Amino acid sequence: MECRTVLIWSLVNNKHHKQLTEREQQILGVMPLIKKLFPGINYYSITGFGQVMVRCVVPVLKKMFPELLKKTEDEITPQMKTKIATFLHSDGYEWQDSSKWMLEFNKLLAAN
Repeated sequence: MECRTVLIWSLVNNKHHKQLTEREQQILGVMPLIKKLFPGINYYSITGFGQVMVRCVVPVLKKMFPELLKKTEDEITPQMKTKIATFLHSDGYEWQDSSKWMLEFNKLLAAN
């Protein structure tokens, strides 16, 4: 899956990129990214969405794209795309309920 780099940059840097679309600023705009990174994941509430973003998505994106932490907003153009790969499958709420899943997640996150 390809994703606009402005969205990834915004999530990694916790900043609003001026080129984000209105849709990318909403939960619906981020859901495809979450589904690609963590196929099968469930988080059916606004609170759950926030937890998935903070506990899973943002750390993974920082790991996958550390170079985006060093780039300024002006270095990211609206045409830039970033390829997103699956990080770890989650069977529903496994990301919340399973210490085994969290152990595997942390192991992958720490890997070089």
